[in-house]
Amino acid sequence: MTKQSYTVSECTWRIKQLLEQDPGLQDIKVRGEVSNLTYHRSGHVYFSLKDASASLSCVMFRGDAQRADRMEIGDEITASGHITVYAPRGNYQMRVVSLEKGGLGGLFQQFLQLKNKLLKEGLFDSSLKKPLPPYPRHIAIITSPTGAALQDMLRTIKRRFPVLRVTVIPAIVQGEAGAASIVRALEKANDSAADIVLLGRGGGSLEDLWNFNEESVARAIRASRIPVVSGVGHETDITISDFVADVRASTPTAAAELVVPDIQDLFARLAGAEEQMKQSLRYFIDFKGQMLDEYSLRLEQTIRRFIQSKQHEVTLLESQLTAMDQRELLKRGYTLTLKQGSIITSREDLQDGEEIDTVFQDGRVSSVITQSNPPQG
Repeated sequence: MTKQSYTVSECTWRIKQLLEQDPGLQDIKVRGEVSNLTYHRSGHVYFSLKDASASLSCVMFRGDAQRADRMEIGDEITASGHITVYAPRGNYQMRVVSLEKGGLGGLFQQFLQLKNKLLKEGLFDSSLKKPLPPYPRHIAIITSPTGAALQDMLRTIKRRFPVLRVTVIPAIVQGEAGAASIVRALEKANDSAADIVLLGRGGGSLEDLWNFNEESVARAIRASRIPVVSGVGHETDITISDFVADVRASTPTAAAELVVPDIQDLFARLAGAEEQMKQSLRYFIDFKGQMLDEYSLRLEQTIRRFIQSKQHEVTLLESQLTAMDQRELLKRGYTLTLKQGSIITSREDLQDGEEIDTVFQDGRVSSVITQSNPPQG
């Protein structure tokens, strides 16, 4: 007998008919703890109902959500609705049309109790947070070696800063052995030469992430000498590790982006700094050139004033020399008395009987001293 062949759509459609036509799965009520809660901007609400053994995906469309009480992660509720199949993903889910809240679930109560305890002890104080080095040289990643979160972080680090040294410290991130494994990994990271520790794993329900809500893990994070960045779950997931870590990132990928500089940004900053230095050098040269121009102008003006001053002195000396010119004096009626070619300036230089020459403007006259009289009183 030949087995019947179905397309994926046909197979999914048949499963959908079987589930949605089963009277036992229509108009039912399901009790559980709210997890993976998302209030979408469309108005629809997506969440999971879980207990200790299983989890059920749920959706509440906008019209029903507007009439329902607002839920929080950890709420214990009774949801009314029916089971459907979301064909594009081949997932079965419960379409919830109404709900009744009944308090907090057990795990969430434990979460709040530990959070309040550690809060009172001061483990979340901002003064205890260690700053992250802006340019780390070595990063230690604590996560599952087989999880997608590790590959996401490694790809992000390689893309942003490929020269960075990365050490992967494997740890169990889900299950009973997880907390002890994470504590040992933190101790190993502190014995390394790492600058930062990335603690991460992908998203999941509250119980999937419970290892990161364990007290031993919280205290190991706080005791770390190296800054710890918590990148656990999706954006809406909150764990005790997020509160006690030095920095909380919304996802593992966001944690890698947060602590690793972008090499392209560094290149751009270096190029910008180089251009700024060139521009500053050009401004300096232009400024010094302007100063040289100003000094040159001042020097020219000083030289010009000096020359003008000296020219004025020369003119004054020329006029003085002109005024002292013997020829000019002779023209005005003065005479010169010479004895043996030398100018006589005093009567006492003459003796009776000496021969002298008297110079006029138009010639000389020789004479002999017959009498030299002193000046009249």
